[in-house]
Amino acid sequence: MDRIFERLSDGFTGFDWWLILLWGIVTALIMRRSGQLVGAVTFAFVMDTISPFFWRWATGSPPDFAFDLMLARLDDRGGLVVLARIAIYFAVIYGLFFLKKRNWR
Repeated sequence: MDRIFERLSDGFTGFDWWLILLWGIVTALIMRRSGQLVGAVTFAFVMDTISPFFWRWATGSPPDFAFDLMLARLDDRGGLVVLARIAIYFAVIYGLFFLKKRNWR
């Protein structure tokens, strides 16, 4: 069990948490109904996956190198971190959507 928690904690950097928060807020604000949660999480995860490519490309990395780094985020940490990312997106987006609905009116 310690190995699982160690792998999860090594799988997230500050940049990762920033992207999760950014795309979680954006998709929660876009959602109109709770039935759109799966689509919102899918959109947020795709944007989270490709955002590092554009970030590294904009900061001077060649496109091929930036693309390899983008894919390495998903490969070197294993499927556990990818599944945890999706679960975190579900929790963050639904929580923000719930707060938006409760406080918007």
